[in-house]
Amino acid sequence: MIFFLYFVINMAVLFLFIKKKKHLHILEILVYWMVSSYLFQNLSALCYMNFKTLIIPEKLSYEFAHFLNRIVLFPAIMVLFLSYFLSLRTFKRKLLLILFFLFILGGLEWMGHLTGVLIHVNWKLWWSFAFWLVSLLLLIGFMKFFRKILYRGG
Repeated sequence: MIFFLYFVINMAVLFLFIKKKKHLHILEILVYWMVSSYLFQNLSALCYMNFKTLIIPEKLSYEFAHFLNRIVLFPAIMVLFLSYFLSLRTFKRKLLLILFFLFILGGLEWMGHLTGVLIHVNWKLWWSFAFWLVSLLLLIGFMKFFRKILYRGG
């Protein structure tokens, strides 16, 4: 049942991602998707294996739900964030967008905790939001760097 819930959430976000007019080149989408996935997977692996602050229950439906979130949900939301970020012009709106996506990403992570997909142990709530803030800011910096390379020249 948990896997089905997360499957529906992932498909809804993927549908939103496909329907949204993108301000990104297809190559950018692929690269930012991989970078976003890399960030969350490293947090997951580091906290699960090294720090023992995250627990992924050894139930197949929970493991599949967590896998789907790492591969689809969080990267899709982060690439959507970049697409919206590029469409905004003022600093105030961009700041509000960062806060909005910060709460979406942090909320989804803690929804995983409440449903038992990704259980936090000895974890402060603000650590999640700090991680997502740093991730979004890193992604913005990486996007600016990558766009300079991609659109340089001709």
